[in-house]
Order: sequence, then structure tokens, then C-alpha cells
Amino acid sequence: MLAMATKVVSDYGKVLALVEPGVYGLPESLLPHARDSIRFAILTLLRELGPEHPEVKEGLRQGYVYLAQFVIDDEAEIVSRGQSGVAGGEVDDASTESAMRIINRIKLDMERAVEEMRDFP
Repeated sequence: MLAMATKVVSDYGKVLALVEPGVYGLPESLLPHARDSIRFAILTLLRELGPEHPEVKEGLRQGYVYLAQFVIDDEAEIVSRGQSGVAGGEVDDASTESAMRIINRIKLDMERAVEEMRDFP
């Protein structure tokens, strides 16, 4: 099980290396494995790693939190259109509002993940 968790996290890490930091609403189709599988793999590795690996554990915790950035592809498209419109000066209230709702949900999900990691042994 540890080898599989390592592979899942490694595959996820490769995706994270390719995405731009700070971007909200990444398409879930970019994930190499199901979100729950990645989450389980991260938790498995966090349980197995000893205290002599604080940097690795911190990277796993950050990856766990960042998983909230990935949303279903339709929502990712809404966020992308909303951000592009605002950046281009074209503010469509309906699309901007939809994008902001998704972004706010992502932020809440990230906050929950931070709390989970804070409470994780």
C-alpha cells in the first residue's frame, strides 16, 4: 500500500509542478488519479513518515490543501472566463458572480483542508 501511495503522490506532484501557483479553479481532469485517491495517499504517507522528514511532511500537507484548487472542468471554465473577462476589462456581472462563488468555495475548502492538516497528528 505504501508503494501505491508513493506513486499516486508522485504523479500528483508532477501535475502540481506544471500548474501556475495561485491560480484558482484548475480543471479536475488534470489530476492523474481520483481526488479521493490522492487525498488517501497523502494521508497514508503522512502517517508513515517519521519525525525525521519534516520538509516532506510539510510538502504533503501543502499538496493536500492545494487539492481544493481542482474543480470539475465546467466550473474551471467558468472561473477562467470570469478571470479573463475581468483582466480584459469586460465585466459581465453574471459570469463574474458565478466565478466568484466558485472561487469563494475553493477558498473555504482550502481553509477546511488547512484545519484538517493542523489537527492531523
